[in-house]
This record gives sequence, C-alpha cells and structure tokens, in this order.
Amino acid sequence: MLIFVVVKRFSVIILVFASCFFALGQAQDAYSVAEEQFYQGQYGAAIRTALEGLQEEPARSAEESAVELYSILGASYSRLGAFDKAADYFFRCYQFDKKEGNAEGMTSSLVNLASMYVYAGKPELAEKEALEAIDNEKPLGRPLKLAMAYGKACDVYHALKKEETALEYANLAVETALETGKDDAVAVRRSQRAYPLLSLKRYREAEADLSFSEKVFQDKGNRQSLSIVYFQLAGLYENTGRKALSTSYYKKALDLARELPDKPLEQKICFALAGHLKDTDPKEAFELLSRSASLQEEIAKSESDNALELFNIEYDTAKKEEQIAAQEREIQIERRRTLVLVIVLLVLLAAAAVTAVTAIRSKIVREKLQQSNAQKDFLFKVISHDIMSPAIAMLRGIQMLRGHSHIADDNRSSEVLVQLERQAESEVELIDNVLRWARNKEKAAPGEKARFDVPEMVREAMEQYRGGAAQKGIGLELVCSDDAIVVECNRSNLLIAVRNLLSNAIKFSRPEGKVTVRVRQGADVVDLSVEDYGIGIPADKLDAIYSSEAGFRRPGTAGEPSHGMGLAVSRDLVAAIGGKMSVHSAEGKGSIFTIHIPSGGGCNDR
Repeated sequence: MLIFVVVKRFSVIILVFASCFFALGQAQDAYSVAEEQFYQGQYGAAIRTALEGLQEEPARSAEESAVELYSILGASYSRLGAFDKAADYFFRCYQFDKKEGNAEGMTSSLVNLASMYVYAGKPELAEKEALEAIDNEKPLGRPLKLAMAYGKACDVYHALKKEETALEYANLAVETALETGKDDAVAVRRSQRAYPLLSLKRYREAEADLSFSEKVFQDKGNRQSLSIVYFQLAGLYENTGRKALSTSYYKKALDLARELPDKPLEQKICFALAGHLKDTDPKEAFELLSRSASLQEEIAKSESDNALELFNIEYDTAKKEEQIAAQEREIQIERRRTLVLVIVLLVLLAAAAVTAVTAIRSKIVREKLQQSNAQKDFLFKVISHDIMSPAIAMLRGIQMLRGHSHIADDNRSSEVLVQLERQAESEVELIDNVLRWARNKEKAAPGEKARFDVPEMVREAMEQYRGGAAQKGIGLELVCSDDAIVVECNRSNLLIAVRNLLSNAIKFSRPEGKVTVRVRQGADVVDLSVEDYGIGIPADKLDAIYSSEAGFRRPGTAGEPSHGMGLAVSRDLVAAIGGKMSVHSAEGKGSIFTIHIPSGGGCNDR
C-alpha cells in the first residue's frame, strides 16, 4: 500500500513538471502575441498576455526576455490612462538598458519615462530623465532622436511653467530637426515650440511656427497634429484680437477632432469655443458647453471602464500568481511527503511522519490566511483610487460647467446642473460610506488615535456642506459649551459620522431652515448633537434607520437621493471609537442625532 502511494505521488510530480514545460513553450510567444494585440488597440488583452508571459519562463529568469514584455506593458498601461503603472514598467526598461550599456535603447526608455511623469501630473519627476536622455543621445549622432529628447525637455519645462528654459530646449529641438532634412520632423518641433512662445506672448514667432506646421501637416495628411495646430492658432488669434480668424480656426479644429475622432481634444475645443462665443452667440456657446459636458461624461465613463478593466486584470493576475505559487508549494509538499513515506517504509517511524505532515499543513493554512488578508487590502486600495477618483472628477467637471451656466437663455439649465451636482455629490458620499463600512466590517486596518479639538473638527465638516446648505437657504450654526473640547480617538471615524449627520440634516430640512450642531462637555463624555427642524422620522421607522439592508429611505426636501448607508456607517464608526449614537425625532418637527464620545481617552484603537 505504501509503495502504491509513493508511486502515485511521484506521478503527480511528473505531471506538474510536464505542465510547467508546456507553459514554457507558451511563454516564448507571449511578446509577439501581446505586440499584435497592442497594435490592434486591444490594450487590456495585451496587458493580460504580457503579465502571463512574465509569470512563465524564460521571462522569470532572463532579463532580456522580460524587458520586451515591460515595454508592451508600459505602452498599454499608458493608453489606458494608468500613467503611474506605465512609468513603473518604463523605469524597468531604463534600468535594463543602463545595466546592459544599451545607449541606443536608453534614450527611448528615458523619453517614455519622462512622458509618463508629465501625463501623470508629476513633471518635477521628469526633469532628470529628460536631461539624461539628451546627454545619452548627444554622442550617438542620431539627429532625429536627439531632437525628440530636446522636445521632451521642452515639454517638461513647459509643464513646470519655466517657459524661458522650455524655449531654449525647443530651439535646440528645431535646430537639430533641421539636420534631418525632413519637413515633418521640423514641423513637429516647431509646433511644439509654439507652446512656450504663446506662454511668453511672443505671438509673431509662434504664428510663424504654427503656420509652417499647418502647411506641412496638410501636405503630409497628419490630421491629428493638424487639429492640434488649428487649436493652437485659434488661441493665438483670440489673444491677438483677431476674433473672426480665431473663430474660423476653432471650427476647423473642432471639425477635424470630430472626424478623427478624438473626444478629449473635441471636449477641450468645445469648451474653449464656447467661451469665445459667449458674448457674440450665446445660443451656440450654450450648445457647445452642453456638448462639452456630454463629452466629459463619456470620457469619465471611458476612464471608469478602463479602471475597472485594469482592476480585473490585476485581480486575475494575482489569482494566477497564487495558483502558480500553489503548484510550486504542492510540488515541495509532495516531495516532502514522499520522502516521509520512504523513511516510514524503511525505519517504521510513523509518529515522526504524522508530525511532519501536520506541521506542513499548519504552515499552508497560515500562508493562505496571510495571502487572503493582503488580497483584501489590495482590493480596498484599488477600489478607493480607481472608482473614487472618476466620481470626484465628474463632480468637479459638473461644478466647473455650472460656473459657466450664466450664458444660457433660461434658468432650466442652471436647475439641471444643480441636480447633476447634487447627484455627483451623493455618489461621492455613497462611495466613501461604502468603503468606510466595508473596512469597518472587515476590520482591515486599525485606526490611529489622536487628540483633537471637537469644535474645530465640526467647523471643518460644516465648511464642506456650507455651499449645499446655502443653495437651499439653510443656515448652519455651531453652539459649544466650552471654547476647546478635546477628545482622544480616531478623528477620521468621528469626522465621517458628523459629515453624514450634517448631510442628512440639510437634505431633510425645508428651504430657509436651520441646522444647529451642539457640543457639550460632560464629566466623562462629550455629547455632539446635530439638530434640524425638518420633516422628521415617523415613530414606526426609527428602528429601521440604522439598517443598510432594509433601511428607511426617502428623498430629501429638494428631491436629493438617499442611499440608506449614512446612518448605518455612522453608527458603526462611532461604535469603533467606543462611543454610541442616539436619536430623538418627531414626524414634521425635525430630528436630533447625538453622538456620545468618551472624553477620558477611552476610545477604541480601531
């Protein structure tokens, strides 16, 4: 019987090794498949293929094989807007080129890395890479690549608002491009030089550069670059008072952006042209603003879809890595178990074999538990960044659009924008509450205790909602029993709870009403009450208000949406710091929610 078990386990090991050799053959084709997917615009598929290739041989042991996949990953992540991820992989390409002394490849790696930092809004990190790319390229005698490196330095200093320095590098880029004898290369660098020239208000020189580039791009059929040049010229003519010419170029740029299509460029042009026409043609300006808002929404949705796709890719990759690790652990486990069985067969030490197997199993359980906790932390981080960021971006875009709604012919557009802004604020608040609730339920991470002044924290929360309250004509008042009332606990938990109570009080208060926050210092407790004089809560619904599954939900007095999460989250967060909540409410007369906080430093550590 023991001999049968030994033979069976050796067979398992052979099968596992066979599967590994089969995967080795697949890994060798990963780069060519990923490259083809990238050029077909299948960026998510290219990332999956490249990540799978990195998990297999030869990429796991040969850097020259891995670096090819790094380049595909950097390019694909950048196309999906994940510039920090892209920068990470381009930095690995740069490290490899530097280590291998590959000067010709290092220029491209450095330029790509600098570009990612600029796109990610971190131009201060790109300066070193841009200058190193120039120094690396100078001895190689490649004017086209050197012009590219000079151009990237121009981009970096323009992003840093150091326009004189940007212009110096732009001039070098143009001079170097002239050495190539290629008009299209020169046109690219001259259109690039127009940016610092426009910033420095050297309009005549900028116009000369852009007019040259316009003609070359028209002749070469470079429609993407031509649309951008049209947009630059439109801004130039607007700044120099040539309004009719400016309008013409704005419309040329817009038509070409629509044909490409290039939604981000079209959205920028619509917004700029609306501002240009607001005084002469308010109706068309309003239509352009509406189109800009619609495009902004489509772009935000596309970014959200990209973020979700990246999340799924990372999640699937993590699962596959776990499976590979599990296979490797299984191989080791099978080897050890086989060895134990052989030893048992030879020396009849059954007790020792049982002890060894038990120890191995305990180790596996601990490792799986650690991996599970790490995976939960990873999921919360991805959701917090990639879902919350687009929601906040959409809210900021709506607020910006509402700031220009005065050019419309009627008040209806302003009302619609206010409703959109409230919906966006509600979505951001819902995401924040869901994340807080989930972290609290999972006990993902302990919160840090800190001493802080409660009235000061309340003022911070009130300031956030002062604009929304003003829209409904609702006054906010803070009443304190003492000038300074200090507690020691997790400030973030308490701040979120107070924000939720303030949001509800404003939501369910009647227009021209009032919300009062009272902070009272007791012997060993601080009472923080949020009082409104709104529609109140029916007596038979008071038991349901803290339930996130079957909570009592109804819209606010101005139609504001209610998700039923706020009070459930608030109660849990307050409980986590050792406090409790109470409520007094009467339908039609208002509500008083009170948070009772221990003031003797007795808050929980969570």
